[in-house]
Parts: sequence; structure tokens; C-alpha cells
Amino acid sequence: MSDLIFDNAEFARLKRTLRGELALAQLPRVASEVLSGEVIEYVLVGGTDKYQRYTLDLGLTGHLALRCQRCLKAVDFDLDVATHFTLFADEARLETADAEDDELEGLLFEQQFDLLSLLEDEILLSLPYAAVHEACEAQVAAEPADVPKKPNPFAVLADLKGKLQRGEH
Repeated sequence: MSDLIFDNAEFARLKRTLRGELALAQLPRVASEVLSGEVIEYVLVGGTDKYQRYTLDLGLTGHLALRCQRCLKAVDFDLDVATHFTLFADEARLETADAEDDELEGLLFEQQFDLLSLLEDEILLSLPYAAVHEACEAQVAAEPADVPKKPNPFAVLADLKGKLQRGEH
């Protein structure tokens, strides 16, 4: 069995820690959303909370290049995710706890828990909806300098009205 597929309740009960690095090629859903990226580092720590529920703490770091939605060039994005998950034996308990605590991130016990899938989900959730530079080159070059500006139609109308009142044609 892979190190990235395991029993998540047992992992938490034993208070295990798992660290590693993943190349972007190992994260196909993420790779399809970014231009490029370096290695993504992760750490997963099992434990229990004050209610003696099993927990998983996930940390992700890395550097990605996203496409700027203004100029379509690369924009840097530093990935820094820290998520605390609480594990539940069944859906009913998870829903009850979720209704009581808006900030709760819940997962179900899984004997074949797929950590790689969770890592991809968390990375995708952390990406901005529309990545943009603070100031793009495209904004500076948006208006060519050699194109003459059209006069304001209201200014032309006011000038015409003034000429008519003075008797000029």
C-alpha cells in the first residue's frame, strides 16, 4: 500500500506524522490550472482535539506560477496552506458537528484514505479565482499615444451654442 493511501483514523489515533514533497506532475488537477510550479511540500500530523475526536493537521507550501487574467503573463503565487480537519465515524455526526461549528472542517473515517486527492483539493481551494498582477504592462500600453482624442460632444455643443448666440456661423 502506498504511503499516501492509509487508514486516516488509525493515523490520527497513533499520532503519526507524514512529510513529503510532490512534483507538479504528480498533481494532474493542479497542473492543469497553473502555468508551472516547483515542488509542493506537505506535512500531515494526526492527533486528537479537546473532545477526544481524531484530527488531522495539514500544511502545504510551495511556489506556483499562475496566468494573469489581465495580461496573460505569469504571476507568482506562494502556496501556504494550514488546515485542521476533524474526523467522524459517520455522516450524521459530521453534519451535527458542522451545524454547531461554522469553522469546522470535517472528514469521514476512511480505511483507504487518499491523501493525494486531499492535497490536490486543498491546493485548488487556495488558488485565487482570478490571478492578476498589481500593475500589468498591458494597462500601461492600453491606450496608444498616436491616436488623436475625440472632442467631448458636450463641449462641441456648448461651443456651437455660444457661436449662435454671438451671431457667428
